[in-house]
Amino acid sequence: DHRAVNTSQVTTYSWKGKDMEKLDELQRKEMEKWKGKYLMTSWENYADFLEKLGVPLLLRKLATMGTPVVEVSYDEETEEWNICRTSTLFYRLIKLRSVDFKFKLDEEFDEITPDKRDVRSVVTVQGDRFTHVSKAKKEGVTGHTVITEFNGDEVVRYMTIDKVPDCTGLMKFTRMKEEKDVKVREIEEDEDL
Repeated sequence: DHRAVNTSQVTTYSWKGKDMEKLDELQRKEMEKWKGKYLMTSWENYADFLEKLGVPLLLRKLATMGTPVVEVSYDEETEEWNICRTSTLFYRLIKLRSVDFKFKLDEEFDEITPDKRDVRSVVTVQGDRFTHVSKAKKEGVTGHTVITEFNGDEVVRYMTIDKVPDCTGLMKFTRMKEEKDVKVREIEEDEDL
């Protein structure tokens, strides 16, 4: 376990600009290991989570009909992390939709979510996880929290909704060992299936 712990809490690490140099070498190496592609192996309560979040039926169907592949990367030049989620069908033969989620650690930013919610977000890193907190910018919109936890070749994403805290979605991923991505055809957002 490479967490830096003081007696009261886990230290929050920041990886932006010169702050990266302040991280201990073990933490930097650990975060480097997070980069890569991960294939979803299971989900729990995801459809219910999307419904309670207010995602329209068509988008819920698209989100749950494929197998998500998540790619985690870091761009040293822009100092941005990217978690790209691509939904695929037929064991990655058809790419349905790809969503890039780019962020700088500990910096607030405006975000339009894939389901078109307008939120203010921040992503922090603590130990072996990213914590993405989104807060509604206007009445009638709900915020959410996504914790992405890295454990070797396994990733677990825990998703909660501000207005329905007892509803938790869970997605499990495993690192993809081979890079044989076959892409037959991309389907546009407004194209009929």
